Amino acid sequence: MRPSNPYLATIDWFARNSVAANLLMMILLVGGLFTAVNIKKESQPRIETNFVTVSMPFLGASPEDVEEGILVKIEEAIQDIEGIKEIQSTARRGSGTVQAEILSEYDIAEVMDEIKSRVDAIPTFPDNTEKPVVSRTRFQQRVLILTVYGDVPERTLKEFAKQTRNEIVALPGVSKAQVLGSRDYEISIEVSEHTLQAYDLTLAEVASAIRRGSLDLPAGAIRSAAGDIQVRTKGQAYVGRDFENIVIRTNSDGTRLLLKQVADIKDGFVDVGRFSEFNGKSAVSIEVQSAGLESELDISATVREWADERQKSLPPEINIAYWADITYYLQGRLDLMLKNLALGALLVFLSLSLFLRLKLAFWVMVGLPVAFLGTFLFLPTMGVTVNLISLFGFIVVLGIVVDDAIVVGESAYTNMRAKGHSVDNIVEGVQRVAVPATFGVLTTIAAFLPILLVGGTSGQFMAPIGWVVILCLVFSIVESKLILPAHLAHMKVRHYSEDTHNIFVRFQRFFSEGLHHVVDNFYAPFLNKCVKRRYLTVAAFVAMLILSVGLIIGGVLRAVFFPDLASDFLRVSVEMNEGTPSSQTHLALRKLVTELNEVDRELSAEMGQEPGAVVNHRLAIASGETSGRVVVELVKDEGNIPPGTEILRLWREKVGEIPGVKQLGFSGRGGGPGGGPAISLQLIGANVEQVARASRELERRIRAYAGVYDIRNSYERGRPE
Repeated sequence: MRPSNPYLATIDWFARNSVAANLLMMILLVGGLFTAVNIKKESQPRIETNFVTVSMPFLGASPEDVEEGILVKIEEAIQDIEGIKEIQSTARRGSGTVQAEILSEYDIAEVMDEIKSRVDAIPTFPDNTEKPVVSRTRFQQRVLILTVYGDVPERTLKEFAKQTRNEIVALPGVSKAQVLGSRDYEISIEVSEHTLQAYDLTLAEVASAIRRGSLDLPAGAIRSAAGDIQVRTKGQAYVGRDFENIVIRTNSDGTRLLLKQVADIKDGFVDVGRFSEFNGKSAVSIEVQSAGLESELDISATVREWADERQKSLPPEINIAYWADITYYLQGRLDLMLKNLALGALLVFLSLSLFLRLKLAFWVMVGLPVAFLGTFLFLPTMGVTVNLISLFGFIVVLGIVVDDAIVVGESAYTNMRAKGHSVDNIVEGVQRVAVPATFGVLTTIAAFLPILLVGGTSGQFMAPIGWVVILCLVFSIVESKLILPAHLAHMKVRHYSEDTHNIFVRFQRFFSEGLHHVVDNFYAPFLNKCVKRRYLTVAAFVAMLILSVGLIIGGVLRAVFFPDLASDFLRVSVEMNEGTPSSQTHLALRKLVTELNEVDRELSAEMGQEPGAVVNHRLAIASGETSGRVVVELVKDEGNIPPGTEILRLWREKVGEIPGVKQLGFSGRGGGPGGGPAISLQLIGANVEQVARASRELERRIRAYAGVYDIRNSYERGRPE
């Protein structure tokens, strides 16, 4: 008799139609395998932020001038735009930034267009400002860093880095890379007042002549019987020697006055202090990024192979090194998932083989790859890629994805042993536990569903875990209720007598009888007592709950939003006092690298190895005249070198106090949300001077507390006037 319940009827239909069940399984396996091979693989999920940034240079201006001339005007222009939740502005020497947070229910593109229109309509910006840039804040997907370094001139490094960048983006599967740590080219033309007087010139006349003499102009076309010929004048100057022959004036006698006769032409770089050293040598870096559907694993393999071949053809004074390869962690997490999947499937098979039949254990084990590959098949539909977060979701769900298949298989096996092997008996055994097993999985799905309802950046970051767990559990229901019963119903069963000589069957019966003995003589009586004394049972669990909560409230168990994870990368940011010359900033960066090398030597000596056994690479780079950073990659040798936190502590102690340093921040956290300082305080006030005094007093008092370090005050005073 067919069941009237549609759910149970569907189970019955699939169990009797093994072709449909096998077809469904093959679709999930083949489709999931194809998707798993071709799906985008990246280190972090691509996150769309709800922040719009307006940045505007104000050449030579102090932070106070930037606030009055730029920031206040932009804030007043956009503050009443519908959809803006909060506006934060930052003034620094020479530029200002306004960041607007957009409410999630509004279209960010429309709000950004309105912000751009309002900003472009402001007519009272100071003369020395450049055009404001309105953009949406986006996270860049870095794959690895390729550094060109050596004892060669800066121009040689820059040109070779540009060539390297062009060759990299020409590689198959690589489309995005940017050069870091190099100065822009600049041609300066200096004319002395004495020279102007000697040739009876003005500076405006020289500037006008340069403007007229350095440009390309279209001049129409010449028509002929053979076709039209485009006419253009090509006079654009690009390098210093092109500017030298620009005509400033033509005299009445036919002689010409050239620019090189009246001016000092310098073909060099912008006049800012440059500092970029990799492992102690001058360097320029290329950051390779992923875009679109490009796989970061493929990008990394392609670039590393290219770099190894390119190094063979380089002169000895130039070297190429690839480092900060984020795919190392992506590949490690992927390998961990596959290893755990294989071990989990093996454990399920071995465990069930001890108590059930081998064929039944095998088909239950098949539920793991079916659920996982079915999830892969639908991940692109949900906008999820293979990344560190989604792979963590696979690892989380690995232990629970076959629970319902085990329950269903055991129920079918019990009914088969009692009534014999037939399709009706298998279906009856499955239907007996189908509804409770399904609701058990649905309760787990309900527990992970709130992850998908979290908004903002954190919600996008955690959503892959929720989608992976939910899809795996959904496909575990599909496999255990629609595919597994068909396999159990149509498998061939061999019967063994009680006195069989089959060693494995006798060994299996020994374990099975032992398990039944434990259940019948220990577990069942204990469960019966718990049911009879239900209030005592509930009280015991409530007591454990109170104890657990008390451990957290009492501080015995430390509660944090995200744990401090050890990282293979250390980072130190340095901010000098305003007005500090760039040379002193460079000395501070060199001191940081020197002390790091000393820590490396000491730790390597303790390990009985040569220097370099702890620190792999170090890049020191100045990001301005008064700021810079040192990025360190440790040797990836887990268990043999001290953790990053310990190395960071030793480094901090070695560095001590550096004269002229305003802020010195050490960090060495792993990836994930919750980064940044442990405590952040924000001071708000209408008077800038009052806020500045309050921030300095707060900083002074915080420094008095023991155990507090890396105190950073974002207030920036202007240069002395």
